[in-house]
Amino acid sequence: MISRQLSIYALEYGFTSEIWRTYLTDGVHTFVNQFNVKKDCMNILEKNGVSSGCVAITHVDEVTAQLRFFFLDPGVRGLSAGRKLLDRAIDFRMEKKYDHVFLWTFSTLMATRHLYTDKGFQITETHVNNDWSKSILEERWNLDL
Repeated sequence: MISRQLSIYALEYGFTSEIWRTYLTDGVHTFVNQFNVKKDCMNILEKNGVSSGCVAITHVDEVTAQLRFFFLDPGVRGLSAGRKLLDRAIDFRMEKKYDHVFLWTFSTLMATRHLYTDKGFQITETHVNNDWSKSILEERWNLDL
């Protein structure tokens, strides 16, 4: 999952810095090491045995969760795969009764932003990030129950 997301983001967004690689790799390792089956989930989409997408929900506290590691391989885009992955994450969030879920993304992911809007997420914070090989506008999106 890590290598697939790193390669997609390098190719499509130019994220090649060591800071970006460390951020993603450490984030996934922390998620796995602190995984709580009662509070966290990760859904991995496979196509022909190849990891082609992912989304995770990780607990922050008893009432707050974070949506993380959401990506789709270009070969499965346009097939509603992203919507289905996001639906599974939101369903998990509701099943576990999290009052609040948030995520961080960046402004150029137009299709993904559309999915977040459809689910009721709203942008609550933005800032410029220059650490991932190019300047991007990061956005925090929130959804309350």
